[in-house]
Amino acid sequence: MKLDTYSQSTPEVAETNTINTAKTATTEQSGKDFFVQNTCKDKKDSEGHGVCPLRELLSRLGDKWSVLLILTLARMPGERARFSELKRSLPDISQRMLTATLRNLERDGLISREMFAEVPPRVEYQLTELGVSILNPMREIVTWIEGNWTTIITSRETFDKKNPKEENGLQ
Repeated sequence: MKLDTYSQSTPEVAETNTINTAKTATTEQSGKDFFVQNTCKDKKDSEGHGVCPLRELLSRLGDKWSVLLILTLARMPGERARFSELKRSLPDISQRMLTATLRNLERDGLISREMFAEVPPRVEYQLTELGVSILNPMREIVTWIEGNWTTIITSRETFDKKNPKEENGLQ
């Protein structure tokens, strides 16, 4: 018989039971079931507005530059780089966008910024422990893209042949 975690006698027991239940549920679910159950449709903040940490973080990591910037920092010696080194590594990014992306990643705790009291001032950015922890999932996505890129290109070409540019409006 499964006990309700709220009726446990101590917070430690309730917490352990909740963690074990979540692990069991996750391992028994299919990928689709997991994502359906973990959508953010019912989550609200204290003011009654919708809150979805998944959507919020995916919008950050799904922007044009964040993933590339994290992966670029991971390739730098010591996972550390100056602003100018990052700018050279990502030549298509504007200075303004690089600054904004770095600030957002710092705000989310994925990178840290260290300023040195020198003339001229020197600032270095480094992946935090949290930033390093996201590298494996990102590498898996990169591997998936590399393995499926030709299939995706073929699919796009097939779609475009069936749907002329004027009709599909996707390009």
